[in-house]
Amino acid sequence: MAEAMQPDVVRSLLPWRHPFLMVDRVLECVPHRRIVTSRGVTSDEAMADRSDASLPGMMIVEGMSQSAALLFQLSYGKIATGRIPLLGSLKASWSSPARPGDVIVFTVEAIKMTSTMGIFSAEAGVAGETIASAELAFAVADPLAIAGGPS
Repeated sequence: MAEAMQPDVVRSLLPWRHPFLMVDRVLECVPHRRIVTSRGVTSDEAMADRSDASLPGMMIVEGMSQSAALLFQLSYGKIATGRIPLLGSLKASWSSPARPGDVIVFTVEAIKMTSTMGIFSAEAGVAGETIASAELAFAVADPLAIAGGPS
């Protein structure tokens, strides 16, 4: 991919909306292999820790997960209507939160990815410093099948 993907295109591929949407832009994508995305942290974050306005580590992990969902769709196509992405963290850690004014850069590498699932390695950084890392799992499912209804 030669140029950054704008926010409206990102929103068209992800089902999450404000305040749960944790990716603003796609900076780079090599389908089936790697994606680099970003998210600017603002002073009025709905998910921020009210004591210091920082974005907590779990929301940073969510940004890595959403980046994995984008890599999946940019590799295999938009998730079909009626299907839902299921994201999971296999292992995650964070060393510091993101603060207003920070731009978080999420880098996600596909370890194994098929047309229905994937396992990913991810890092989040601010100003070149790693603030979080995770191993993530992703699958696409029919919500009726999960609930035990007809598929």
